[in-house]
Amino acid sequence: MKSGTVKGMVAGALLGGAAATLFGVMNWRTERKWCMQAQRMGDKMARKAGEMFGK
Repeated sequence: MKSGTVKGMVAGALLGGAAATLFGVMNWRTERKWCMQAQRMGDKMARKAGEMFGK
């Protein structure tokens, strides 16, 4: 193996790790947004049901 190849592999691994981390964070934030949205929908539906059936 040439040292250039090793450097390239290390750089690729670091860049790949950074991209994976960034993707993970973005994914986590999107997931949290979806969770909050689902919770809001659930609250809204529960309120509607409460109004319909007079609690």
